[in-house]
Amino acid sequence: MAPKPTPPRFPDPWAPSIEERIRRVTEPPAHKVAYVYDVPDTSTFRYRVFNMVEALGVEHEGKPISATWFTRAELPILERLIGDIDTLIICRTRYTARFDSLVTGARASGCRVLFDVDDLIFDVRYVSLVLETLDRHPDEAMLDEWFAAMSRLGAMLRLCDGAVTTNHFLAARIEDFAQLPTWVVPNFLNALQLERSAEIRRTRHASTGAQGVSSIGYFSGTPTHNRDFELVSTALARVMTRHSDVRLRVVGFLDLGPALRGFSDRIDSLPLTDFLTLQTIIGSTSLNVVPLQTNAFSNSKSELKYFEAAIVETPTMATPTYSFRLAIDDGVNGYLVDAYDWEDRLERAVCGDLDLVGVAERGLEHTLRWYTPEAQVGAVRDAVLGAPVQS
Repeated sequence: MAPKPTPPRFPDPWAPSIEERIRRVTEPPAHKVAYVYDVPDTSTFRYRVFNMVEALGVEHEGKPISATWFTRAELPILERLIGDIDTLIICRTRYTARFDSLVTGARASGCRVLFDVDDLIFDVRYVSLVLETLDRHPDEAMLDEWFAAMSRLGAMLRLCDGAVTTNHFLAARIEDFAQLPTWVVPNFLNALQLERSAEIRRTRHASTGAQGVSSIGYFSGTPTHNRDFELVSTALARVMTRHSDVRLRVVGFLDLGPALRGFSDRIDSLPLTDFLTLQTIIGSTSLNVVPLQTNAFSNSKSELKYFEAAIVETPTMATPTYSFRLAIDDGVNGYLVDAYDWEDRLERAVCGDLDLVGVAERGLEHTLRWYTPEAQVGAVRDAVLGAPVQS
C-alpha cells in the first residue's frame, strides 16, 4: 500500500513589507502600478495580484514599470498615494462608496483604472447558472447573497476604464456586460512555484509509464466542485474495482458521493494546504483529473489545474472546456476527456496503454514555454500600459 504523502508545509510568502511596497510607487522614475485586493490568499490574490507584480519586475525592453500591491485594510495608505500611481488595478472587489471615491480620485489625478476578474461572477444574468454549477441551493438567503455580491462586482467593474481577465471567452462576457476594452493575461506560475517544482522533478520517482498509474489525484481546492466530481466518480469506482492497487488522492473539500463510499481504505483525503506543499502532493501523484461541467461558467475558468500538474510532470486528463482546449493537445501534452469517455481513458492509463511519460515531458516543456513570469510579462505590460487589445 502506498503511504499517504506527508510533505513539508511552507509559509505564505507575501513579502515585501508595507514600507517596501510604498517605496515602489513613490521613488522609482517609472510607470507606477498598484494592485488592490481584499486580503492576501493562495487563490485569486496569488495568481491575479502577487504573480502579476512579480512578472512586472522581470527585465523587459521598453518603458520601465514599478509595481506593488495593497489590501483593503491598507486603503488609507493607497488613497494618500493615488497621485503617484499611473495605473490602478482593482482585483475582484465588490463596490463600496470608498472604492467609488478611490476611482474618482484616481481619475482626477490622471491614473488609469482597470478591473481584474477571473470568474463569471459580475453579471446577475448568470446567477442561476453559477449556483447550479457550484451545487448551491437557490433559497431566498442564497439568492440574496449572490445577487448582491455579483451586482456589486459588476458595479465596480463598470466604474473602471478597462478590464483584465484570464481568457478570451470570459473577456467577451465582460465586453458584453460592461462595454469596456479587456486585456487577456493568462494565469501563470510564480518563481517560488517554479523553484519548488524543479526540486520535485529532481527527486520524484517515476510512477507512470509501462506499469501504468498507481494514484489518481483530484485537487478540488474549494467546497464547490461536487457536481464536477460526479462526472468522474462512477468511472473511478469501476476502475478501482478492477485494479485493487490504484489509490485516489483528494485535496480540499469534496463530497465523494455514493459511488466511492466502499473505497475509503484506498482514498487519501488531504486538507487544503499552502500552494508549495500542493505542488509536492501533485508531484507524488501519477495522474491528475479535472472533470468539469460544460457551460459558460466553466468555460470562463482558467487552465491552472493543467499547468500546476504539468510543471511537476504529472499528466492531466481534463474536460475540454474553452481554456483546456486551448492549452491541451489531446494525447500530446495532456488528455481531453468527454463525459462519456472517462472510464475508458482511466482504464487505459491504469493499464499502461497511454504514453503518460511522453505526455508529461511535453506538458512540462509547454508549461515552461508559456506559464512563467518571463513568458507573460509582455501581456501584463500591455494591459497596464494600455496597449491595443488583441482579439
